Amino acid sequence: MDELLDEGIKILYAIIRQNEDAEAGEDQKEAARQIKRLAVSGNSEAVVVLNRLRHTPDMHPFLKEILHA
Repeated sequence: MDELLDEGIKILYAIIRQNEDAEAGEDQKEAARQIKRLAVSGNSEAVVVLNRLRHTPDMHPFLKEILHA
């Protein structure tokens, strides 16, 4: 994540990738929704993160659903 300059995007990415036992926490779900909204609105760093997260193999199914919807 060193290539990203936007601290907000870095924080959202970190929240999404945190390990929350077996279920996705509400913070993770909301962070995924925010990344998606930012990407759709044209934030280029959010687009990079969204694409990276969509291709992460160990992503929780609920988070994958949010990111791919």
